[in-house]
Amino acid sequence: MKVKAGILAAAAVLSLTMPLLAKDKGTETPFPNWGIITVPDGLYMEEGYQPLLTAESYGNDVAAMLERIYPIEPQTYQLVKRDGASFQYGYMLRYSANIWEVEAAVDRQREKAGILHSAGVKPNMDVLMERTAALMKQCLPEGFKVVQPMSAKKFRGHMFYECTLQRKLIINETNFAETIHCLAWQHGSSVEIAILFANEANQDDSLLSVMTDMLKNAEKMPKK
Repeated sequence: MKVKAGILAAAAVLSLTMPLLAKDKGTETPFPNWGIITVPDGLYMEEGYQPLLTAESYGNDVAAMLERIYPIEPQTYQLVKRDGASFQYGYMLRYSANIWEVEAAVDRQREKAGILHSAGVKPNMDVLMERTAALMKQCLPEGFKVVQPMSAKKFRGHMFYECTLQRKLIINETNFAETIHCLAWQHGSSVEIAILFANEANQDDSLLSVMTDMLKNAEKMPKK
């Protein structure tokens, strides 16, 4: 009887904790061409435009600023991460293109994408990312520097290309790092790119790290 009572008690505890675990995991959300992302509780992501001082000389439009590197039309998302009574704010540009469009963008000749595709020679992603890294050094926003050079690393069966740009700020006597983190990966002839912006104080659980982990841990990511 004591064993049975113990099993019933354990089952009762498990039944109470399971919904909490599911809630702690976050909300599964389809992210077209990328997979199923799990948006953590306390993180809000909504499609929409947001002006940023980072691109002050481009009318505060970071998409226009990044056209110097990638002349491809992105989707834009507003980001908010809640930490108790405080909030972190960010922005994401999302590019979904074929690899010939990326090659044409790196060549600064967007109109060439169709011609390159028709030629039938599939560009090498490693080479394109190396060329992007070289181009980026010439076209950095004012005051920014590369703090994490373009690198490739396999994670859960996918090769991700990442780099980080940063400039230091002091706001209300608090050190902030205005940060741009770039994440890209290829499936078949398609390339998915996420560029994340945030002004972050020195902290481990940052908006950018949460967003990067969420995107890299997506489920049902296409392979072909």
